[in-house]
Amino acid sequence: MAVKVKVAFLQSSDCWGCHQSLLNAHLGLLNILPSLDIVYWPAVVDFKHDSLKARPDGDILVGFVEGSMRTNADIENAKLMRAKCQLIIAFGSCACYGNVHGLANQWDIQEAITRKFTEAESITNENPKEPKEHMPGFASKIVPLDEIISVDVFMAGCPPKPEAIFSAVEFLLGQKPQPMSETAFCNDCSLNNENCLLEKGTLCFGPITSTGCTLKCTDDGNPCVGCLGPAKSVSSRVGKLAQMTENLEQISSGDKKNLYEFLTLFLNIPLMAGFDLAGDILQQVKKTGETQTPLANLPNETENIATKIMAFLKNHRDFTEISTVCDTCPRKIGSKSQMTKVKRDYEGLPNMDDCLIEQGYLCAGPITRAGCGGLCLKVNTPCSGCYGQTAWNVDQAERYVDIVTKGYNVALSKEELLVQIKDKLGFAEKFTLATNKNYR
Repeated sequence: MAVKVKVAFLQSSDCWGCHQSLLNAHLGLLNILPSLDIVYWPAVVDFKHDSLKARPDGDILVGFVEGSMRTNADIENAKLMRAKCQLIIAFGSCACYGNVHGLANQWDIQEAITRKFTEAESITNENPKEPKEHMPGFASKIVPLDEIISVDVFMAGCPPKPEAIFSAVEFLLGQKPQPMSETAFCNDCSLNNENCLLEKGTLCFGPITSTGCTLKCTDDGNPCVGCLGPAKSVSSRVGKLAQMTENLEQISSGDKKNLYEFLTLFLNIPLMAGFDLAGDILQQVKKTGETQTPLANLPNETENIATKIMAFLKNHRDFTEISTVCDTCPRKIGSKSQMTKVKRDYEGLPNMDDCLIEQGYLCAGPITRAGCGGLCLKVNTPCSGCYGQTAWNVDQAERYVDIVTKGYNVALSKEELLVQIKDKLGFAEKFTLATNKNYR
């Protein structure tokens, strides 16, 4: 019987959402749980802190550290995890960047404590006072986890996508791609008729992907992105897919997302850089100089399609490595809408087709790294920036208005738009202010 891999999960100052994202994977956990020996996960199971302390240094292979470093206890526990774990994953945007908690760095810690415990409008106690007993003590400023301990893997997101979590765990476990099924996904697709997405011009990898998934993307009108890996045979629509991959220079923003996810999931090359769905594929291409797929025994059509995509990424590293949420958003930029003033989120109901910025809403997509799949945008909500910035050590609000006024249908000047962004840090550095050393 194979030796199980020891894994630990630490919850620091946060909302528990990253752990919830992992649990939300439901049946997807079945592929990895048998290989894991979870030795510490107090957010889910009644593990005692002393049990972690008692373990020999380096006894645990992988440690997931979730949450920001708000308290002295957070910092002490992070150092303890570093000692006990061979690999540390900064799990979620709190650990990677400090997240929303980092906005408190604008004030002195005592000001923040006084405000929270004695002045906030939500306080109902007639005589509010700062608690003194059983308090962990607060760090003067929040900093990212990697300024406290060394970090091996960064997994951004608020919360990270379950697919990213699986990719990291499967990579660390050295698991193999799933076995290939006999038939391609198209044969089991509800849109394998006149409603086929490929025939409508949407990049869909159903013709070369194994069938067998229980939650079909196409049932919701979304393309197949290759989660189950290659099939032993291809469907009759493979020619249409091959034709579309001949001209990747003209790929649309929505198809770009499908391309990233396909390469990550289909080729079983995990999201280890934490920011970009294609990051590690590019790293592999850079190291080897090869554009061949790492999988063997593929149908010729499948290998040709995957190889063309690998070659495209090799020749467009700048394009993929700094991809933004806008690059993976299917909404139309240069739409019939035009921003004439900044709207609050509750003002009006935006349509699902036009760019939210052009409809008047502040959306952080142009300055936020891709990787989330545009989840907020799919539910008609602007991007808030949880996957981190595409450029650091610059004024993010200034950078935002510069990008938006040049590349989007906006009737405002840079100066006019900047004035209408009332909370510049709260908008443009909501998740990352703790990384900004001007606020230390």
